[in-house]
Amino acid sequence: MSDWLVFVLFFLSGVLTFFVASRLSIYGDAVKEKTSASSAFMGAIIGIAISLPELTSSVTAIAIDSPDLAVGNLIGSNLFNIMGLAIFDIVYRKYQIMTHATVESKLYGWLVIMMTLIVIVGLGLTLPTHIFHISYTSIAIVILYFVGSKYINDRTEYKGRKVKRQNERYSEFTYKQVLTRFIGAAVAIMVIGSVLTITAERISVITGIGASFVGAFLVAISTSLPDAVSVGTALKLRNFNLGISSLLGSNAFNLMILAITDAIYFRGNLLAESSPANLITGAASIVFILLVILSITRRKARSWGYLLPSTLIVITYFVTTYFVFQIK
Repeated sequence: MSDWLVFVLFFLSGVLTFFVASRLSIYGDAVKEKTSASSAFMGAIIGIAISLPELTSSVTAIAIDSPDLAVGNLIGSNLFNIMGLAIFDIVYRKYQIMTHATVESKLYGWLVIMMTLIVIVGLGLTLPTHIFHISYTSIAIVILYFVGSKYINDRTEYKGRKVKRQNERYSEFTYKQVLTRFIGAAVAIMVIGSVLTITAERISVITGIGASFVGAFLVAISTSLPDAVSVGTALKLRNFNLGISSLLGSNAFNLMILAITDAIYFRGNLLAESSPANLITGAASIVFILLVILSITRRKARSWGYLLPSTLIVITYFVTTYFVFQIK
């Protein structure tokens, strides 16, 4: 395959990831509306489906034996998600959206920080013991995710709330039609995600740029765009807390995907075999979330003072990009 064709395929895959994942979200919502299954069950299914770009890209990276690409993609997605939230905060600055977030968003922020700290420990230390080929780091991430999620659900007011079904939004489609389109979009996103990852690995070889950089920024941005659209839609509807909490919850699930990826990486310890450059990305993501928590916690401030945390996040994102780029 010629070099120019690799770049073309990567670009097209990134664009298609955005559009197909967006349709996946719409059809998933339609299936949820028409199905007789519980809302919680369908919510979980749709959440997993929307995360298919990150999951597929990381699994494909493992299949082609590129642990740097797999780890960089997931940690980089978290970094890009927070940077996107900061940009939205600047755009909607007159509403000071962070001050509308509830304790749920703050708790999800702390959960992501603790999970990321575990990942950083796994990246920085070579732990000799493990269960089969799965590292204790991944096991700790899974346990923390489920325990933390349950704690957050127990602490918030949303548990057990009855939601009235609105069947008129997708009345022009039958259940079979939306289910078929949902499955078709899910299959399509898996194929596109695989092409995106394979071409990204080839780009890292062609250009000499490290796979960590390609994964943390090029692939991560492509797979995270649907999340950005989802959050942007919630903010446009003035549902500020939903947008913030769903994005932080998505970051937590991305780290769960990292643990899943480690479980299917039979060649060794996934984190131990990835580049130290991911330490920079992980540390930056923690700083970003701390700044978000600061914005959530404080009361309304003057415009310039309120925008300071989000402005720092955007600037630091590009500084982090530069430093990771320097590590070949």
